[in-house]
Amino acid sequence: MESVKHLNIEADDMQAMLSAISGVSKGIKEVSQTHKPLFGGEHFLTSKDVCERLYISPRTLRDYRDRRIIPYTQFAGKILYKVSDLEKLLDEHYQE
Repeated sequence: MESVKHLNIEADDMQAMLSAISGVSKGIKEVSQTHKPLFGGEHFLTSKDVCERLYISPRTLRDYRDRRIIPYTQFAGKILYKVSDLEKLLDEHYQE
C-alpha cells in the first residue's frame, strides 16, 4: 500500500490558509455572477440586462425580438444580445 503523508501544520497557519482559500472562493463567486459573456471579442447581455438598460419590460423585449427590431443570438437555450447591436440600434433611432 502507498504510504499517506500527513500534513503537519500549526493550527494558526492552517486557519490562515483556510481563510485565504475562502476569500478566493468568494471572489470567484462574485466575478461569476457579474461577468458578462465574451465571444469572439463581442460582449453579450442577457434579456434582463437589456430590459434594465432600455427601461422596457420583458414582454416588450420579446415583442421587439418577434418583430425583428432587436437582433439576438440564442446559445444553449439562452437568448443573448450583442452590446454593439444595441448601441447601433440606439444610434440609429434615438432622438434627442
